[in-house]
This record gives sequence, C-alpha cells and structure tokens, in this order.
Amino acid sequence: MLELSKHIGTGFGKGELYDVLTELQLFCGGVNQGEVYFVEGNAGDDGYDGSSWDKAFKTLAKAIAISNANIAAGSSGWAARNTIFCKGDSLTEDLTTGPSKCDVIGVGSCNNIPHCRLVGEHVITTSSTMGCRWINMEFYNDDASAIFTYTGGGFEFHNCVFRANSDSVSAIVTSAPHDVKICNCEFLEDSEGDAFDTVAIAITGGAYNCQIRNNFITGDLGITIGAGNYYHCLIDRNVFHTVGMCINDAAEDWLMTNNQLMASVNTGTVTNIVTGSAYLACNNICTGTTGGASISYPVIT
Repeated sequence: MLELSKHIGTGFGKGELYDVLTELQLFCGGVNQGEVYFVEGNAGDDGYDGSSWDKAFKTLAKAIAISNANIAAGSSGWAARNTIFCKGDSLTEDLTTGPSKCDVIGVGSCNNIPHCRLVGEHVITTSSTMGCRWINMEFYNDDASAIFTYTGGGFEFHNCVFRANSDSVSAIVTSAPHDVKICNCEFLEDSEGDAFDTVAIAITGGAYNCQIRNNFITGDLGITIGAGNYYHCLIDRNVFHTVGMCINDAAEDWLMTNNQLMASVNTGTVTNIVTGSAYLACNNICTGTTGGASISYPVIT
C-alpha cells in the first residue's frame, strides 16, 4: 500500500485530505485498486516513469496517457482504478483526453491556494475516458473558451475550484452527460472581479443520474439546462450569487432542493431567479436586489 505521509508530505499527517485518502485506501484494500502515478509541474520530466515524486512526470497529459494505456492493456486493468497525484505550483495544458477509471488528486499548493492549479481549456470528447474523479484541483481559465467541454458522462469533480478571468465564458459545458457529480466545489471570480460571463455550468442534450451538490456558484448566470429528457438529476444545497438567473431548467426535469439563490434581479417575479418544475422543487430560498422580502421556490399561493 502507498505510504501517504511519504508521498504527500507530513503537513497532511492530520489533515482532512490525508484522512480522505487513507479512507480511500482502506476501502480499496484487498482489491486491485490500480497503479499510482505522480506529476510534478516544477521538477518533473516526461522522460521519467512517473512512479514516485523523484521520478514524476512533468505534464498531466503524459500521466493520463500512461494511465489510460495501463487500464486498457488487459483484464487486470479493466475493472481497476488508477490514481494520479498532481503537484504544481501550476500546470499549463489543454487536455484533449481525460483519465479513464482514475482519480486525479491535487496536492501541495499554488501560491496561497491549497490546490494544484491547472491552467487551460479542456475538450474531452472520448466517451471511453469515463470513470474519472477530479479531486482538490484548481482550474484556471486563460482564454475565451469554457474550462471543461465534456461530451458524455461518468466524470466527477470533488472539492475543486473553478476560477474565471476577463475572457471566461463558462466553467463546465457538457452534453448528454450521465452519472456526473459536481460536489463541494467553488465557481469563483478572479482577483479583479471577472466572473464567468455566460454561465458557470451549462448542460444540454438530456442526462440521467447527475448531481450538483454543495457548491458555491458565482457568475453572470449559474446553471442552464437545455431541452431534453433528464432522469433522476438533482441540484441540492448550493449557494448561488449571480448577476442574472441562478438556475434555468428549460427541461423542467431536475429536482431542486435546499438551494440558496441570490441574484441582482427583481424577486417580485420568481422566474427572474429560477425556472423549472414547481412540483420538483422544495426548500429553495431566493433573494434579489429589488422586489421585497426573500421568497421560497416554488411560490405557494
């Protein structure tokens, strides 16, 4: 078993991330949990084998390619899960392939940010790269594209930060997703107040078994959901602070529960803040800059 204190540093010895990783290892004990690879943006080399911090890859793309090849090489890897530990300060890459059946875990820090920072825009179109969990990463946008554009599903983001800049349009744009989880993440402006100026999260094409939970979401718009058929999809316990609408569910298929929605709009008309199916909404509180007191969604009349 990997000795965590050796690889991620004694500073994590009593920290939350160390506890989470330890629990993951205990959970996977006795089964083929796969290979472990290391990425070090400052001192790594893609000529290394990625087997330790001393032999870490330089780029995440290299680690993903090696991990994916390992998963696909034979039956011993088909049901396994690999792990990539990633340390910056920051990596600048535009990924076109996602890691398959793999946890990408950010460790260390970038300046005052307790995450590994990945700078770039990533268009992931290969459906075979499902089963990926991004954990404790910061994603930073450096042009006018979305940070992640995903086709298909099976990906998850946990405890991640999505940070906009002056050109940012969106954090996550995905079509026809399934089994997607976006949990305990932050969608933030940059230090100059630049936000995601189209929408933080955009979903189209129908979906099933997707969850957006416990996030802090800022931007011109929060979440937009296009027309289509969506099954067992949930938006729960998120805090929104947006210029315009917080949630626009054009399909009227998503469950919306326990959200706090704050927007620079008139709360006299609830659809200025949120649209969707009233019978699928419960315990949502909406506030705005005009229109009187806070209101709950759906509105009971």
